[in-house]
Amino acid sequence: MSFRVKAAAVCAVVLLPLTASQVMAADPPQHLGEGALVPGRSAVDVGMSGARVVVSNPVYETSNNGTTWTASGGSNDGKPLQVEGTALLTFDGSTAKVGGLTFPATDEVVLGKGGKLVSHRAPSGPTAEVYDVATKTKLADFAPPFAMSGNTVWKVTSPGHLDGKDLTTGDVKTVLVASACTVGPDDVNGRWAVLSGCNQVVDVNGPQPPRNLSVAADSQLGNGFAVQASGTDLLVTDLNDPALGQRRYGPIRTSGPSFRADGSGLAKIVYADADSKPRVITLSWLTADPQEHPDTVAPVLKSASAGDRVRDNTSLSFEWAYDDPQDPNSPATGVNSYDLRIQQRPSRTAPYGAWNQVPAWQGLKTNGASLTAPVGTDTCWQVRARDYAGNLSAWSASYCSEVDGTAPSLVTWRIGDRVQLSGSATVRWAYKDDTDIASYDVVYKTAAPGVALGKWIYPAVWQNTRITSITWAPRLGWDECFMVRARDYLGNLSAWSAPICSVAPDDDRALTSAGTVTRSTSTLAFQGTTSILKANGAYLTKATEAGQRIALVAIHGPGQGRVDIYHANIKIGTVSLAATTTSRVVTYLPTTVFRTGALKIISTSTAPASIDAIAFLRAP
Repeated sequence: MSFRVKAAAVCAVVLLPLTASQVMAADPPQHLGEGALVPGRSAVDVGMSGARVVVSNPVYETSNNGTTWTASGGSNDGKPLQVEGTALLTFDGSTAKVGGLTFPATDEVVLGKGGKLVSHRAPSGPTAEVYDVATKTKLADFAPPFAMSGNTVWKVTSPGHLDGKDLTTGDVKTVLVASACTVGPDDVNGRWAVLSGCNQVVDVNGPQPPRNLSVAADSQLGNGFAVQASGTDLLVTDLNDPALGQRRYGPIRTSGPSFRADGSGLAKIVYADADSKPRVITLSWLTADPQEHPDTVAPVLKSASAGDRVRDNTSLSFEWAYDDPQDPNSPATGVNSYDLRIQQRPSRTAPYGAWNQVPAWQGLKTNGASLTAPVGTDTCWQVRARDYAGNLSAWSASYCSEVDGTAPSLVTWRIGDRVQLSGSATVRWAYKDDTDIASYDVVYKTAAPGVALGKWIYPAVWQNTRITSITWAPRLGWDECFMVRARDYLGNLSAWSAPICSVAPDDDRALTSAGTVTRSTSTLAFQGTTSILKANGAYLTKATEAGQRIALVAIHGPGQGRVDIYHANIKIGTVSLAATTTSRVVTYLPTTVFRTGALKIISTSTAPASIDAIAFLRAP
């Protein structure tokens, strides 16, 4: 995303050159005397950020106006002290150090305004590397000259175009300036850029018009002011004042670097006096920011997420991001803190409870929170933000995440035909879940010919398994049944499925014949053989069979007769084998009570009856 700020063309305010004699020849700036002395140490060089005053050499610092001084380690090796934000640049022999980053001391190392960015460039190198001081991460390469302020790198990319790229968001802002302008280190601070080559002061936030200002080579840019040496004094220029009003302070030490602007953004200066003692100036006379209006706009939610709607674990988390809108008439003060609340329900059929503002989640400084929720609990989060001006946003929409409390449900459960006529059988299953299936349990039980089904068997390799099918070779006359259940990763376990069974029939050769019966073969037949009952009263029998339902496998076709089927001396039914085309047919007789006894298949017509196999079902 990019946007442009145009500096309007207006009549510029031209300052007199800044030599002492010429300043005195005009209406001289008021001399306000010396700054406040910071006692305890002499200073070769000075730096400051807020209450932190740093001197060298070696490097010492104080945060209590000189009552206590602490050695910071290292030196500044004859280079100006750089103290920006919380970052301090020091030198230790051949190494430059800042915030855990190290660079060769021979490099050109520059701390950006605010101390968030640092750059370093090898002598005469074509580009400088820019790092994030807090994360120690390299962000970009830039060819000098450029300036760094906050998270933004400013550079004149083409004549008349000053571009600022925010290295955090990637946003680019373009400010139109005079065509001869260039920008160098420390030339942008806050809303103002003091450009060289064109002697222009530009409002990078807009919409203040540009102003003309000539500054000396040793000039430094504070937040809202410029300061430079003028003879034995410091000359301070108020950049917020359209007339660029000025004041003098001093005397200062005139040898070597002797003053720095406050690196925290306050309207302060630290300098070394004529006796090399550190002194602090508070610029209380500066004009207020020309757009300094109360921040009346609450932060705005940019993104929020509670993760997956249904979770496969009990650890829930919520993350969010807010932005405090920047308005030219209401400068953003920045997001200060967040409040968080939740409401929960123990299951999908239960109502949500009341909103709970957990005390530990009020005034949060982080943009994320987490909790552990019981299985089945649905948790909804809402967040709001306040800025440093106290503006409080409305509660956000709800972002909900449920710990899966629902067991998997059966989608597919099949075993093929109830009567299995092939040499291989397979049972298959599939489940679905709100999250994912972790494993299955499979059990089976069998019945040998002539007996009832046994107990369920739990093979170890079929418990907590990931398989979704089992294949086996059916045994003649055996009934084989299966059940399955599934669990998800949270341990939600389904009920056992309904039993599903498959039986391989007894071939006709397992039956004893009586009367006029012919043993034959057929390509249509199970196991390739049939027994043909050729006369009324001819029959096939088997001494002992058990089951609650009988299935007859026979060859149906033109000219075929019919048979009666008895079990334990009870007639179960009559089956006609007559049909217009010849085929193998499985006929399921009515379900009865479970009984054990002799089987008898008897012809009840003079037409032939081709019997292929018989199956006894011990379960439906």
